[in-house]
Amino acid sequence: MKQDDRHYEEWLAEIRGRQPVMSNPDELAANILQRVARTSSGRKKKKLLIVGWLSGIAAGLLLSLLVSETLFTPVPYEVKPMEGYRLQVNDTYSFSLPEGWEKMRLSEKSDYLSGQYIQFRKLRRNRVMELTKRIY
Repeated sequence: MKQDDRHYEEWLAEIRGRQPVMSNPDELAANILQRVARTSSGRKKKKLLIVGWLSGIAAGLLLSLLVSETLFTPVPYEVKPMEGYRLQVNDTYSFSLPEGWEKMRLSEKSDYLSGQYIQFRKLRRNRVMELTKRIY
């Protein structure tokens, strides 16, 4: 074991003591740098290009899904709401669909239903408050 360590130390000292022999050191350094830059940048560019394409495709699909959901109704045109449709919840709160419901845009329908939902929540909250006052 000690002999192997001694041989290694001798070999290492001999290597450290020698100076490399170069006929043209500038050309050698430039050649090495050129090869390193060529191998590393090519792989990085290829990976970056693939990731860019994949993220672009994903963004395009997401955008098209969001646009199609906004522009096109999720219910087929053949399905029409029944005349006189009324939503009733515990016979305390009911509302009818407004006139021209089929012709309304999605944003108008959303605004109308949001308003109805807010009113329903307020009524429900008031009813809960009344019940808690009765209990206590």
